[in-house]
Amino acid sequence: MENHTLDQFKQSFEKISLQTGESFFRMLVQSISQALEVDGVWVTEYHKEQNSMTTMAFWHSGHYVNNFTYLIDGTPCEQVINSSRIVHYSEKIYDLFPRDHKMLNKYKGESYIGASLHDDNGEVIGSLALMNGKPQELTEEIELIIKTIKSRAEAELQRLRREQEIRQRENQMRGLINGVQELLINLNQKGQIIMLNATAEAILGIEENKSGNYPISRFLTERSRSKLLTLIENLNSKSGEKYEWVPGTLGINSISGNSYEMEGTLSRYELDGKIYYTLVLRNHDDKEEGEEKIKQLIDQTEYLREEMEELKQHNQLVGESNPMKRLLQNIYLVAQADATVLINGETGTGKELVARHIHLTSNRKDKPMIAVNCGAIPSSLIESEFFGHAKGAFTGATTERKGRFQLANGGTIFLDEIGELPLDLQVKLLRVIQESELEPVGSSKTIKVDVRIIAATHRNLFELIKEGKFREDLYYRLNVFPIEVPPLRERGDDIILIANTFIKKFCQRINKKVLPLSEEQKTLLRNHYWPGNIRELQNVIERSVILSQNGILDLNTTLGYAKPMREPLSSTETDRILTKDELLEFEKQNIIRALKASKWKVSGKDGAAALLHMVPSTLSSRIQTLGINIPRT
Repeated sequence: MENHTLDQFKQSFEKISLQTGESFFRMLVQSISQALEVDGVWVTEYHKEQNSMTTMAFWHSGHYVNNFTYLIDGTPCEQVINSSRIVHYSEKIYDLFPRDHKMLNKYKGESYIGASLHDDNGEVIGSLALMNGKPQELTEEIELIIKTIKSRAEAELQRLRREQEIRQRENQMRGLINGVQELLINLNQKGQIIMLNATAEAILGIEENKSGNYPISRFLTERSRSKLLTLIENLNSKSGEKYEWVPGTLGINSISGNSYEMEGTLSRYELDGKIYYTLVLRNHDDKEEGEEKIKQLIDQTEYLREEMEELKQHNQLVGESNPMKRLLQNIYLVAQADATVLINGETGTGKELVARHIHLTSNRKDKPMIAVNCGAIPSSLIESEFFGHAKGAFTGATTERKGRFQLANGGTIFLDEIGELPLDLQVKLLRVIQESELEPVGSSKTIKVDVRIIAATHRNLFELIKEGKFREDLYYRLNVFPIEVPPLRERGDDIILIANTFIKKFCQRINKKVLPLSEEQKTLLRNHYWPGNIRELQNVIERSVILSQNGILDLNTTLGYAKPMREPLSSTETDRILTKDELLEFEKQNIIRALKASKWKVSGKDGAAALLHMVPSTLSSRIQTLGINIPRT
């Protein structure tokens, strides 16, 4: 292929890149086929669980082929998935892959070139493949074209996946609001109806998908318009308040002329930086039953909105280091089971993000994941937050309230900072794990729940057990599948990948442009100890972007804000700085001394982990990393 053809393709690709979704992939495969004069080009999405692929766009012999799904066992595509390089077979691929003879014969395949597509975590999410009916070599020009389109195709495939996840959440929310008898009406700040459920459509007489033509004032009596405006003003003036009960009733007039007096609530929420309101109304006679339903509905939709916001922010586990690959493998393995998980890791390593990934790759992904920080809730309120309370259970309990476990029913509950949980509540949590049942505060009614529990801590739970602050039986119930989140300092060049992600994020947020990280800046980031881990890195990058001048990040200044982590090793060792290898050797010998003192016992009250004040799973990981051999007894 001549250079001017390559240049022409690059020019056409600039136009193709402006497209999205199906149009992007269809134009892409056609353009590649015509530029390289190959018979077939296709882009696929990879399904790891089924070891299969679905074509996103397939161009062959001058026309598009309808998309289809196929198993990749024994096909050239399987080799692509298992390789980080471009896979090439110059001729006679039907002899190399006899199990794929039917498809190769159908599309007259003689030669094959394929490359895998990855997400930001380094996981394979799809592939690009070229097939010709004649022998073909892998030329430098073909490699350049694949490299040119690879990152854009990966970004588009990831975007489509995120859109699908968001649609699933939206459909879940739609199913939730259509499944109740109350009227649910969503309003924007101007008071226009932007969404309503089936019950509201029927009562108001609005045709489906035409709600945007109406302001809510169209359906309210003059007295009720004034009342609704007052409710909105009250909500906007209160910090932390999510909803207001409608005093008395609202007068509703339908398009057909029917009139209703209805009670309910107005709630306020924020999405994509904009304020919205949800009006939930019911017939006057359904008050007692409706109050409980409305509160539950408000809480559940709030969590769904938070999940959707999380997806839109595109928070992902970024990394290509070996510790991260092991972490991602463990996440996938445990996600397919329903076991209780205990996530260990230092502050700021992303334990909640790990929990969210477990949930989103599990069979419970269509149900909510409820996150609770056990250290952030006052001890007097934590039991009510966990298990809910009955009406009149204590002063201020004017209505029955469902707890976090009931809101998470069918889904996942994430208990962050589990080491901060009071002892009396640990007993009740143990019962929930063992019996899958709970009793709300002030109630004798036993409620069954189906919840997967993921807990996390940065503390040494063995030390807390020794101090009598954590129940040993609860620890073993939680520690069915332990996961260790590696600290940032052990993740090598992942630091640079994450830093670049944050740079892009904060530059977009404040509309600034900065130059790429220099080698000197990369060295600064690698050599910092990162006691605050990813949270600290995020703060450093955000400050650096804000303070940047002429497009240059001043990491020397911003890293100066970080607190030094290491104390001097001893008074005799302050004369020189230990190298990285010397530090590793020092750590290795220290661990060996602890192991010998504990008779090579790692965990337990008299184990090396207790002597070193380390989490046993962390110590086991370091023993393996440092190549320490424990003698067999």
